[in-house]
Amino acid sequence: MIQRSNIGRDEPDIRAQQRLRMKRHAMAMATYIIVIISLFVTNTFGFGRLSPLHWWLIIGLSISGNIVFFVLIVSNWNLRLPDPSLTWWQILYAGLVIVVILYAVPNMRPTMLLFFIPSFSFGMLRLPRRDYLSLVAWVMGFYSLLLMVEYLQGRPDFNVMYELFLYIVFGIVLTWFAFFGGFISNIRRRLKIQAEAIQKAHAEIQLEMEERKKAQIEKDQVILELKEALSKVKTLSGLLPICASCKKIRDDKGYWNQLESYITHHTDAAFTHGICPECTKKTLADAGLSDPSK
Repeated sequence: MIQRSNIGRDEPDIRAQQRLRMKRHAMAMATYIIVIISLFVTNTFGFGRLSPLHWWLIIGLSISGNIVFFVLIVSNWNLRLPDPSLTWWQILYAGLVIVVILYAVPNMRPTMLLFFIPSFSFGMLRLPRRDYLSLVAWVMGFYSLLLMVEYLQGRPDFNVMYELFLYIVFGIVLTWFAFFGGFISNIRRRLKIQAEAIQKAHAEIQLEMEERKKAQIEKDQVILELKEALSKVKTLSGLLPICASCKKIRDDKGYWNQLESYITHHTDAAFTHGICPECTKKTLADAGLSDPSK
């Protein structure tokens, strides 16, 4: 029954949820106090007479029940239960207490029934419609048991039609609250699902942006490395003034440089010397020597 708890939630989130549950529990205790004060006023003005047994029973149930719920929340035992908020159980317990009050002051029954509505509305943002309707069934079952006991005891002022009228009206009101509360809870759950989907999409976008940022950084690094590599490459371009006879090259300052010297200075190329076959023949011929290859 009721909603399942999220065991894997972060510790700060659990503490925040527990603080919220304590605030809701404090509001529930305040409701019990208001009901007891109303009973005191009812008794004082003579609209209903509560015996000492009734007082002890009502106050005892109010205090003991709230102590149990308080201990469950403070000790974090509620986190082990299917519904850590204890909403369903607190409303059910409030229904049991209100039935005892109805038995103690039957002539103030319509007024006392109104005090259960605030307690019943506590589940409006927590309980789905099915759980709300189950609460209606339990509370109306308590109420019908009360009426049966009063009828069998032969309460002097027991009016069957009047009590049946109150029973039906109260059941209609609770059922309407159950459907309305279930509708609100359903909207809340859908909004929560949408919010989680938005958060997931936001996280995916953030991850994609981080990956793109990383890729851009790597791209910039590659471009920087290519620029550094290109800066080290020396090339020759344009028209080079070269002597038609000795093949020297004139530099920008007007000096004539040996071809090897000029190319070595302006590029990363290096020279190693050899002699081609034509020059070999010419050199040997000039020296009066025969070609050894023949």
